[in-house]
Amino acid sequence: MRKVLVVEDEVLIRLTLVDALLAAGFDVVEAGSADEAADIIDEQTIHLLFTDIQLPGTMTGVDLAHAVARRFPDAGIIVASGRLTPGANELPSGAEFLPKPYRFEEIVTRLSAMSHP
Repeated sequence: MRKVLVVEDEVLIRLTLVDALLAAGFDVVEAGSADEAADIIDEQTIHLLFTDIQLPGTMTGVDLAHAVARRFPDAGIIVASGRLTPGANELPSGAEFLPKPYRFEEIVTRLSAMSHP
């Protein structure tokens, strides 16, 4: 089963996305900050990442995306934001940007596609 790390500081958004991913059959781990997520990637194998860009703590979602790409080069990565749009060279190779507002079904579809290359 493909493990998805969901990193979102807005609790209701995170819980709704986690529920949608669980219903779609994913194994889900969640974090409220990139710092918390960094501890998770040190301890667990992650196949997919969904992260907001603006997060509390010392790391951004973009920093986290690069950390995941270094540790798990084959991981599928989606970075989202309602305020910031990363430049073409800011995200790791192969990572996708998703502007907010988004539909949870769209995230499930994109992550499903990434998990079956």
